[in-house]
Amino acid sequence: MTTKPAGEKKIPGWTIAAFAMATVPVGALTTPLLVHLPPHYAGLLGLPLAAVGGIFFIVKVMAIFFDPAVGLFMDRTRTRVGRYRFWLLMAAPVLMAGVWMLFRAEAGVSKNFLLVWLIVLYIGFSLLVLSQSAWGAVLATSYNERSRVYAWAHVSGTVGTIAVLLIPSLLKLPESSVVPMMGLLIVASIPVTTLIVAFGVPEPVVPRRADTDVLSFRDLPALAFRPTMGRLLAADLLFTFGPAITSPLYLFFMRQARGYSLTEANVMLLVFIVAAIFSSPLWALAANRWGKHRTLMTAAAAYSVAQAVIFFIPANTFWLMAPAMFTAGGILAALGFLIRAMVADVGDEIRHETGKDRVGLLYSLVSSTAKVGTASAVLVTFWILDRVGFNAAPGAVNSASAMHGLEMTYAIAPVVLVMAGAFAVRGYSLSREKHATIRAELEARDAEVLSPAEKIAAAPTPAG
Repeated sequence: MTTKPAGEKKIPGWTIAAFAMATVPVGALTTPLLVHLPPHYAGLLGLPLAAVGGIFFIVKVMAIFFDPAVGLFMDRTRTRVGRYRFWLLMAAPVLMAGVWMLFRAEAGVSKNFLLVWLIVLYIGFSLLVLSQSAWGAVLATSYNERSRVYAWAHVSGTVGTIAVLLIPSLLKLPESSVVPMMGLLIVASIPVTTLIVAFGVPEPVVPRRADTDVLSFRDLPALAFRPTMGRLLAADLLFTFGPAITSPLYLFFMRQARGYSLTEANVMLLVFIVAAIFSSPLWALAANRWGKHRTLMTAAAAYSVAQAVIFFIPANTFWLMAPAMFTAGGILAALGFLIRAMVADVGDEIRHETGKDRVGLLYSLVSSTAKVGTASAVLVTFWILDRVGFNAAPGAVNSASAMHGLEMTYAIAPVVLVMAGAFAVRGYSLSREKHATIRAELEARDAEVLSPAEKIAAAPTPAG
């Protein structure tokens, strides 16, 4: 069994709990944004399928360029309230405006309305996700603690997802009122959680060497093609793209191809998501024992098997489908948070070798690959459905060929893409032992650079 490295700093549970609150609105927004909002605009609000898919793709492509700019500004930021705290506070009003306008829209909205407010939403979303992710990298500095911090942040995000899915069902709202209620819940959660994190979590100082730490977009290619980071980016793209293909198709697949009611489909989606609460801490323990990259590859292979099993479960067998969804959801939880914990380790590796702090840019690259994956999923799946003649309108009767196209798209791509992601991680070289050496040398070097006031700010929070 792997023992805890000497000198490893354990972060208090209350600090992790406060930090994880930032992911509540992220989790609450992510699933409706992928699963409910595109069909809502394409079905109930009457926009064409291909147009909705195209708009989601365009906005996320724009975010590919926006995220690195945000990451660059974050790495340059020095304010009295902190670096990442400043950007977290900036994110809240922007995200609230975007969510309110998109989720509360009524029939008759235009494609331009969807485009403009989706851009606003993604600006706020990027600011929130990047600031929280990068903050975690300076809050937790050891190999094992990073798995723990990002795992519990994933659990907190899952709680947000559960709340936004469960409350409309408990209220027994009509289908047309579900998405607006989700928007109201998300908007209400943003200011509360943002203030908890902003005032309840310390932000350790990372010293900056003015003579060498010159920030530029020219750093991006070197960062992206660095062997350790390149593997993580490729894996994250595939791990996002594969499962994301099922998201916009989920309600169509479960309701029309498998015959479940909307309530049953939502319950199974909830089961899929709830599994992360139980599995994420277990995956973190596995990563601490066997290493993050080995655990990541194992989880990817296991998810591919679980997703394949779902396709072969007969229609209208809730008692079979629900456990299968729980298994797949529990496995999938590992793919996101482990990569983000590993990106923090890569940030240490880069700062150790170059003296440059690039955490914001690194997380912006991961955020960009995630957006490419989800955007491509919506574009590809809705384009295929449009080509096979699938009708997304409520109560529509589709042909056998249209249903076959839906089932094949839902079944094949996720398995193939996630397995390819597992192979992308092969050869990852930043082990626990190597990272421990890097951290020891960084901390010794930082002690020589920090001012007395910065040393106080950078000191770990005492366990308690």
